[in-house]
Amino acid sequence: MTWSVVAKKDFRDASRSKALWGLTALFVLFMAGAAYAYTLIQNSAGAEAEVQSLGLIFFIISPVTILIPITGLVMAHKSIAGEVDSGSAKFLLSLPHTRRDAVVGKVVGRSAVVGVSVLVGLVAAAVVTVALYDSFNASAFAVFSALTLLLTVLYTAVGVGLSAATKDSGRATILALGFYVVFELAWGLLVMAIYYLTTGSFFPTGVPPEWYLLLNRVPPTAAFSSAVFQFLPGNAATIAQLFPQNVPIYLSEWAALATMLLWFLVVPLVGYRVFDRADL
Repeated sequence: MTWSVVAKKDFRDASRSKALWGLTALFVLFMAGAAYAYTLIQNSAGAEAEVQSLGLIFFIISPVTILIPITGLVMAHKSIAGEVDSGSAKFLLSLPHTRRDAVVGKVVGRSAVVGVSVLVGLVAAAVVTVALYDSFNASAFAVFSALTLLLTVLYTAVGVGLSAATKDSGRATILALGFYVVFELAWGLLVMAIYYLTTGSFFPTGVPPEWYLLLNRVPPTAAFSSAVFQFLPGNAATIAQLFPQNVPIYLSEWAALATMLLWFLVVPLVGYRVFDRADL
């Protein structure tokens, strides 16, 4: 399995170029800084406000859904296309590596680079939380950390998959930007337009229809947020309140997790299929 050789080389190259250290510093500052900022916000609310790690999770989730997708795509969108564009892909594939090895190795290597940085940032946030907070829910923080790392790997894999689908670095950048714009910025507007065409209203009143909720959690970060909100206690807007009798299986936390896994698998697989047929 020579994909491991590709992955190790990718990780070593990132370490030597200091990309790994720069990313680690970024996520340590972001995670630990957010943890400390949350204490200031809570303390400003008065002495009666208790600083809890669960509150930090819901405080930090929105910035996480912005920073991690952008970082994953930036780190991975030229992983294959850049090699093809520069001609080094021919050298890579002249070794005992198949094109599948190249794609899998790039996914693993780039995911390791971004994932290690995010993990160190999460550990730094946990240290701040243990030191300064009134309570630390270790199990909740572990679940949030696991889902955050999954989102990191997911978006890095998406970046590699998009990179494998084109032979040009410029087009790879356009594909990555287009993916982010469509699924993270414009998707909610698309669902809103569909709802308007079917009901004559832009926003649902009362309990939204199931198809509306399902479409809204298609994007990777929406599936991530749904999984966090449903797996962890203490959020007043959980979907269980909309369906007190029985939450539909396709709106459950496990369905949100399955959506994330589908993104992780499908985009790199499609990119590999295109790359495997491409004439280099």
